[in-house]
Amino acid sequence: RFWYLFESLGPNVQGNPEYRHRQTGIVFVRLPGGKFWMGAQKADPNGQNYDPDAEDDEGPVHEVTLSPFLIGKYEVTQGQWKMVMESNPSHFTGVDDRPVERVSWDSIQMFEARTGLVLPTEAQWEYACRAGTAAPFAGKLEDLGWFDGNSGNETHPVGTKGPNGFGLHDLYGNVWEWVEDVLDENFYRKPDASGPDPVSTAGSEFRVSRGSNWCFSGGNCSASNRGRGRQGVLHYGLGFRPTWRWAP
Repeated sequence: RFWYLFESLGPNVQGNPEYRHRQTGIVFVRLPGGKFWMGAQKADPNGQNYDPDAEDDEGPVHEVTLSPFLIGKYEVTQGQWKMVMESNPSHFTGVDDRPVERVSWDSIQMFEARTGLVLPTEAQWEYACRAGTAAPFAGKLEDLGWFDGNSGNETHPVGTKGPNGFGLHDLYGNVWEWVEDVLDENFYRKPDASGPDPVSTAGSEFRVSRGSNWCFSGGNCSASNRGRGRQGVLHYGLGFRPTWRWAP
């Protein structure tokens, strides 16, 4: 079934295999999974995943185990959304390569039903963003993302900033990205948070979003920063990127 749905594009510059979803044209990067340190802390400059600006809900830092998976190389664009959903809810229109926004977590479930794709878990998203790094940013933020200091108060076409170490773009800024998890500020303290393949399914009325957007400060773009919103909310700074569990 995998090869019916995807075609191989070969490895990217970073050495990770890429695949194109035949129905939508969305390009995915296959990540190897394994163990990584998730979250951030500001108490110990010599400790794991130190970030002096870390929020309380970004800790404790904990080791997570993930299976291999595919994740979108870019945020889902307005053109890709229109192809599947035959509509465009976005505020910033005119260029199909801009990320789709003003999509709720609920409306993304309809997109998933039509494509077979799913949202990443919070752990998958952070693993993809960190790309093997422990710092808040996997490089210089100005080179990697659109935020209030450089966006000009609007979204930008996907892929116009540089990639991280996995070959993924726009994980910092541009639009917040919905993930699968229910927000549970105590989840990181629970044994289930370490996996394998953890996902929070209870704890509040909010869903988690990651990566910040064009109108937030650079500090909100860090790899471990957590946004939140009710799953029906629409906002011109909220979009997503999909995943697929690696099982060819």
